[in-house]
Amino acid sequence: MLSQNTKESVKERRIFRYTLADAWEYTISQVDVMEGVEKGNVRCLYFNTPGMHADTNVDSLIITISQNYIDMIKNAMLSHLDVCRYKEIEFPMVLDGFINTFEFAPKESFSNIITVFNIFAFRDAANVGIVGNPPYKGKEVLKLYDDISKILSDNGVDQKYLSLDYQLPRRPEERLKK
Repeated sequence: MLSQNTKESVKERRIFRYTLADAWEYTISQVDVMEGVEKGNVRCLYFNTPGMHADTNVDSLIITISQNYIDMIKNAMLSHLDVCRYKEIEFPMVLDGFINTFEFAPKESFSNIITVFNIFAFRDAANVGIVGNPPYKGKEVLKLYDDISKILSDNGVDQKYLSLDYQLPRRPEERLKK
């Protein structure tokens, strides 16, 4: 836990970013977690119609989570710093699909961006071929993301900002069935 003096000296910086894009690299959603920001330290974007559409609508969410939760996110990354350092991840055999990008920066002196194609393919229930050999690094990145995602979700970040793939908006009658 940070002391009061340490909290005051922390400058604004992003410690975590997650971006979901389609196969053509159009952003679908993005979540940023900031340190050193008193209010609005979690910033989310969601593009209702990703791509180069004139009618693209953007939903945004800005919330404040306590320093304790920021520290929990940093500690999750620090306890899996080996995962945060990965440079290359195995490649799932999915046509088109999604691009999942994770930026981990738990310390000022460390930042790494990991791009994974179709990270959902590393779920145990997924029936997708993967180029590479177990144990898969992608599975470890997914576990770390799940830990961070749970902290954010428990603090009010809607799942649409945290999704690993794009879910088309359902018609009202389909929402009622759920």
